[in-house]
Amino acid sequence: MSQTYNAKPGPRASRRPIIDRCSGQGRQRGAVLVITLILVVVLSLLGTFAIRNATQTERSINGIRSTEVAREAAETALRFCEQIAIFDGDGKDYSEYGTTGMRGRIVATTIGSEADPAAAWRSNANWMDSSANVIEVPDGYYMKETGGDTDAAQLKTAPRCLIQRIDSTSTPKLTGYLITARGFANNAKFTGTTGKSTQGAEAWIQSVLTRGS
Repeated sequence: MSQTYNAKPGPRASRRPIIDRCSGQGRQRGAVLVITLILVVVLSLLGTFAIRNATQTERSINGIRSTEVAREAAETALRFCEQIAIFDGDGKDYSEYGTTGMRGRIVATTIGSEADPAAAWRSNANWMDSSANVIEVPDGYYMKETGGDTDAAQLKTAPRCLIQRIDSTSTPKLTGYLITARGFANNAKFTGTTGKSTQGAEAWIQSVLTRGS
């Protein structure tokens, strides 16, 4: 007669440990996420710095361009008023570009030199639109035509100048003209009722035309 015995593990029976195969992958995924976030922050900062640098560079270039435009406008006014002074020295009135009565705008009060504190250019009142002495350069003289469009390079504020006679007390005696020109870039804000410029690029240029007596 056969007997069947069921084997039951005793208290000393060995058990295999359960290995967590997912814990290592979880730590790796967390590290990748942290590195990704750090890279995103670094790239964002680099992008911000690049944009700021580009903006500052553009502002600097615009400032240089505006200064150059103002200087060229002042030079234009200087050349225009030098012609008026030359014509006046020859006893003629300059009448180009539709201008009239330019000799009458020359400041009659004489000064000893360009450093004279009584020079007319030092007073804002002489630069106002209502001044009898300020000379505004006509559009046809300073506008440059581009492709048939006469407004392509027009300045918002026309350059202007003052002419004053010089009668020195030096030896040898010199007589002539002090010419002061002002030019404005398109970002300048010039008020004709006050003769002042409150913002933007502005340039001043002077020249002296003299004749030995």
